[in-house]
Amino acid sequence: MKKAQKPLCLFKRFGAAALALSLFGCSQAGAPSQSLPASSAVLSEEAPQVQSIPSGTQMSEDELFQLAADLIAQGQALDDQAAVPSLWELDKEDSFTEDLYGQSIVFYHLPSVQGKARLRQMLSEVFSKAYTDEMLQEFFSPDAVCALRERDGKLYASENWLFRQAPLRQYTGKLTLIGRTEDVVSLQAELSYQGGTVQMLENYPLTLRREENGWKIDGWKSEMSADNSFVQLPPELEQAAGDDPELATSLRYAWTLGDALARGEQRWVDWCFSGLFEAPASYQELGYPLKDITGLKVTGYGVETGPDGAVYLRLDVDDPGATPLRAGSNWYLLAFGRDIDRVDGVIQRMYPDSEQAAFGLGRAPESEEAAALSRELTSVAGLFRNWASSGPAGKDWWKSSESDLPAEVPYVVVRMAQDGRTDEEGRFTAEEFQQAAREYLDEPDYTVDRDSLRQRCDEQDGRFALMPMGGFLSDIDLVCRDLGGSLAGGAATVVRRYYRDELGLVPDYDLVYTLHRSLGGNGSWCVSKCTKQPFGAESVQ
Repeated sequence: MKKAQKPLCLFKRFGAAALALSLFGCSQAGAPSQSLPASSAVLSEEAPQVQSIPSGTQMSEDELFQLAADLIAQGQALDDQAAVPSLWELDKEDSFTEDLYGQSIVFYHLPSVQGKARLRQMLSEVFSKAYTDEMLQEFFSPDAVCALRERDGKLYASENWLFRQAPLRQYTGKLTLIGRTEDVVSLQAELSYQGGTVQMLENYPLTLRREENGWKIDGWKSEMSADNSFVQLPPELEQAAGDDPELATSLRYAWTLGDALARGEQRWVDWCFSGLFEAPASYQELGYPLKDITGLKVTGYGVETGPDGAVYLRLDVDDPGATPLRAGSNWYLLAFGRDIDRVDGVIQRMYPDSEQAAFGLGRAPESEEAAALSRELTSVAGLFRNWASSGPAGKDWWKSSESDLPAEVPYVVVRMAQDGRTDEEGRFTAEEFQQAAREYLDEPDYTVDRDSLRQRCDEQDGRFALMPMGGFLSDIDLVCRDLGGSLAGGAATVVRRYYRDELGLVPDYDLVYTLHRSLGGNGSWCVSKCTKQPFGAESVQ
């Protein structure tokens, strides 16, 4: 999964945005220098000499910690200056207005600001070029209300820019080395914040990068991005990653997980799922199922990529010990992304591949025809679950709905839109809806009147469009997935599995959808029934 969409007001990113504000009016002499002379020397752009800057592998662990502490001190000094009120006095005689989201936003000149170029220069003294570019892109975003503008070499700020959220977290000075290369150092840094009357402590990743003019911080405070390039992959996996940095990151976590499980290294197992030397947070019934690998005996492992870019891990388990891992040689489909309290790109799920193999899918699919049929069936079941019924239901679910509004209308309209049976604006006639409903509901005598449609749709010039609404959200925060769909004897089945743990290792129950072709076998797929089946010996294994 990629990063969550950034909030409209930039200061909700805690450290980075608030820190950058402090750069206005801050002189170069005001920031402390790095304690390692070679790593902090400012080199000219005409003759960059990265080689004169100590690499991450040349420095001792104590020197790395001191370097990080000095860079943090520079950033924190700027953070502290952000609270000085005199820096944010606006010249309200010099302003202009922009229309954003139906509002007139006034931008005022900041007299203490020396220009965007100066802001970039000050940011780049502490932060990496990539992170500096990211921050500036956010600060000057044309779509943000809480933002900056530059005109004629002068900077302007909206009044929203001043109502920033003060940085809540502070570095405590406790650092742990995770890994390093010549140009990257990956650390775990402890931060503190006030949680009511209690002082709270949390760990976050901290990445240092060696650039032409010294070591820089790549991120700040509660940023959850990290760098795992210190993990060395076998040549065949390096080749598989190619020029895809996201795939390379995934493969490094996968390879490290296999190695850590084989060596019994609990903290490295945890790192693969949280990006830190600590277990990830979990809100599932059984929580994080690899928090105790006592007794686990893994005698071999391997990593492969599928044609669709999926990453699979093979574990040869002699004894699962206290874990729910399966004995013998088994493949697992790994899913990557970001969640609460997890670093970007870490492993989120670890699904047994055999569950999808039962449908001719997974790591070794039987055929493209089987995969295409499964996609078609699971799509119909997914629409039914999101727009008709989120749980067990029968064929006439819409007749027994507890809703005071016609329950079938949203489901039918969404299917019409997916099948291209509406116009470009999503509109349709009552006759078109009725014809589609007879097919999607497998109800040849179904009729609809305009008053019923008006309860769910807007009408314009005799054509209807579904009112803005969302589907069922019952699967949010649950660990679940579609295992697949198959056809046997004219009847189709789709299985959606729900798990009791965070990783998808311990099945709980299945929603089993039975589908058939409507209109006597000549129409579309429609759901005959949905049943809930507890996981047991008869379930897909």
